[in-house]
Amino acid sequence: MALNFKKANSTVLVRKDFGACFDFYTEKIGLLPVMGDRNGPWCGFVTDKNEGDDYCFAIFEGKAQSAHKGYVQPVGTMQPDTISLSIPSDNIDEDYKRLKEAGVEFSSEPQTIEDWGMRCVYFRDPEGNLLSLEGEIPG
Repeated sequence: MALNFKKANSTVLVRKDFGACFDFYTEKIGLLPVMGDRNGPWCGFVTDKNEGDDYCFAIFEGKAQSAHKGYVQPVGTMQPDTISLSIPSDNIDEDYKRLKEAGVEFSSEPQTIEDWGMRCVYFRDPEGNLLSLEGEIPG
């Protein structure tokens, strides 16, 4: 079973000023916030309010990633993480197990992060790009 890349979302990892980025994407680009707000640490956007609550793009305060145990910002000659591909998962534990058996290296086991309102796990592709499996907190 393949991951649902058709529903994957890009997330810009904000390193400096979350509010300025929020203003840029809402006031200049015209995106509409549907989850989160200007205060961060996360906000999901749609292009049209008729799209519902399934966001198409998000911004996330990079420093908040430390809440995910095992996440490490690249150092040395590697470029810092500035964008992440978030892949929705209906069952993170099953997807994690299947990908791990296929040789994917994860930063940790899947985690429930109450402050983010989600369950997720990070991994990288061979070029070092950050990806995550994300889903709802069970129950």
